[in-house]
Amino acid sequence: MHVGNIVNVPQQDVSGLLKGTRGFYVQWLVTKDHGSSKYAVRRFIVKPGGYMPLHNHKYTEAVVILKGKLRIRGNGVLYDLGPGDFFFTGPYEPHSIENIGDEEAEFICVISYEDDMTLKSLE
Repeated sequence: MHVGNIVNVPQQDVSGLLKGTRGFYVQWLVTKDHGSSKYAVRRFIVKPGGYMPLHNHKYTEAVVILKGKLRIRGNGVLYDLGPGDFFFTGPYEPHSIENIGDEEAEFICVISYEDDMTLKSLE
């Protein structure tokens, strides 16, 4: 069993993983290192004005927004989402995320582990 608290999990700046990303920070809460071979659970903090450009990847993502206002672009459609809203992206589905609010946004993101975990920029 793996038990923890988010205050004890380091935040990593996501800007080095995908060109054009700003104001995104991730905490890896449950990973392969904890015995989870099929999925990872992550917590994201997005600063006001934070942005992750249009990208895709092989892994699936299930996202639940806990705090703030996010604009999600997917399939050519813009979605303005807030606390309690959620979305899912399938393999290689293009999407972008932007904090359109005046406060930090927070969301939980569960991803599948795949043989290719790279992010591909589409902008």
